[in-house]
Amino acid sequence: NWEHRAFWGANQINYGTNNTPGRVNMGALPATGQWVRLEVPAAAVALEGAAVQGMCFSLYNGRATWDATGKTATTSTTTTTTPTTTTPTTTTPTSGTGTDTDWVNDGLPAGAVGAGTGGDSWMWVSASPTPFSGAKAHQSNVAAGLHEHFFNWASAPLTLATGDKLYTYVYLDPANMPSEIMLSWCAGNWEHRAYWGADKINYGTRGTAGRYYAGALPAGSQWVRLEVPAIAVALEGSTVTGMCFSTFDGRVTYDKTGKSSGSAATTTATVSAATATTAAATGTEWVWLDDALPAGAIGAGAGGDTWNWTSANPAPISGSRAHQSALAAGLHEHVFNWATATMTVAAGDTLYAYVYLDPANPPTQIMLSWGAGNWEHRAYWGADRIDYGTRGTPGRYYAGALPAAGQWVRLEVPASAVALEGTSVQALCFSTFDGRVTYDKTGKISR
Repeated sequence: NWEHRAFWGANQINYGTNNTPGRVNMGALPATGQWVRLEVPAAAVALEGAAVQGMCFSLYNGRATWDATGKTATTSTTTTTTPTTTTPTTTTPTSGTGTDTDWVNDGLPAGAVGAGTGGDSWMWVSASPTPFSGAKAHQSNVAAGLHEHFFNWASAPLTLATGDKLYTYVYLDPANMPSEIMLSWCAGNWEHRAYWGADKINYGTRGTAGRYYAGALPAGSQWVRLEVPAIAVALEGSTVTGMCFSTFDGRVTYDKTGKSSGSAATTTATVSAATATTAAATGTEWVWLDDALPAGAIGAGAGGDTWNWTSANPAPISGSRAHQSALAAGLHEHVFNWATATMTVAAGDTLYAYVYLDPANPPTQIMLSWGAGNWEHRAYWGADRIDYGTRGTPGRYYAGALPAAGQWVRLEVPASAVALEGTSVQALCFSTFDGRVTYDKTGKISR
């Protein structure tokens, strides 16, 4: 049968049942303009032990070119072609008000003791590729399966505060691409891990701070900055003494690593998490806002925003109009309140909104706020720059990385995450930090 499917990007192809092997969300769309290897664990689509006789390549809008397709066994030999010596294209972070603190750069922190497994060691290189920062970067072995290098017992630890982000620069060998990267931090224990790509490294418990999915693998042949909010791996307020760089298959070069404090710079190379393009939930969709405000609602704006309805650039995903923020730096938002046609939210409901990020003027954060007696019901994507509510509560719930720009993406939030189950919502605010975002139909999904 055909009940073995994986998708990337928006969840617009209505085959199979969401969140089953018949329709598995593998994350954001990869970068355009280059060859990218997409991978799916056979277990995720219920194909282990199966004999496959057919395959379908489905697109929603646009055009893609496909090439070599098959399977990779964990015992297969990885090609050992030497990577290019051409100076790599770097993707430098944009300027911001955050402060980077490097912890690993050209050497281990003071007091740290390093080791490796699976053929890895602390192999410092100054070429192939050229380091992103300083004179040296550290490189994994070329190997199949899991190989990693790590250190612990640093007497110069990394102390993390509320709101900090952890970062590492990586360069994926295009001739020996990994299938997964995992970063692990030790703060009393090692249950603080984030991974990108396939879920092949069996450390921790999936979906917890011990194994947090941070998104698809970045593109190869360039330096990319990976970021993880410290809160996502339960490290806010912790003192970190050790770190592990785990690679599954292939070869990865790692460079400066540390933390970013304050309003961290958003990088053009940060990998989008899958939560940014959350798959549409199974259930009945109820549209509250589409082409006009709900009955009785009164609209307003701040920071240069108004209720600017547009029918082009981009074309709406639903109806004849979408509403668009201003193009502005910092916080700008448009809001309505006092709707007599309220949205009643039941247990198990999911809240959603369609967004389109301007690719020429991407925001650094989006926040949606719902008013139900008070405004302490907020979810945000991207950087944590809008200082409403208390971080880590329903008043400021982190829902994931920003989605890809230049396409319509459906954002979803469980009503329980923002304390709205059993409430009647009469207001909604669309907050944008930097750049421009277009918003379209918004409502709830009921099971």
